[in-house]
Amino acid sequence: MEKKEQNSGARRTRWTRAAVLIGIGIVNGFWSLPQQWVSAGQEAGNGKAIYEKLCLTCHGPQGKGDGPTGKVLIPPATDLTSAATKKKSDADLLKIIREGKPPTAMPAWKGQLSEQEMRDVLAYIRSLNR
Repeated sequence: MEKKEQNSGARRTRWTRAAVLIGIGIVNGFWSLPQQWVSAGQEAGNGKAIYEKLCLTCHGPQGKGDGPTGKVLIPPATDLTSAATKKKSDADLLKIIREGKPPTAMPAWKGQLSEQEMRDVLAYIRSLNR
């Protein structure tokens, strides 16, 4: 009988530990989601300021490629809200921001913007597509 009680106690301890670990994971998951949303919002906010300073003249205020300079470029500035842009991965868009897009007028921003600033601009561009 003592052995059954020991097994039962050990089983209860394992279940208790498992429940505690699952609970911690759930709580941490729920607490981290709002922080991720805040972070994404901050990045887009920071990116908007950079976008307005460096990108707006070509891509326009809503990213449609209709900025005062963008309209006269050959080829015209990209519509950042287009289906084609939406389909591109973040990595592809970051590469374009970082390295430019020859033979278009899209310049390379590496060396002028930090990696975080380029990611912030990307976050803002993604927010235009909503």
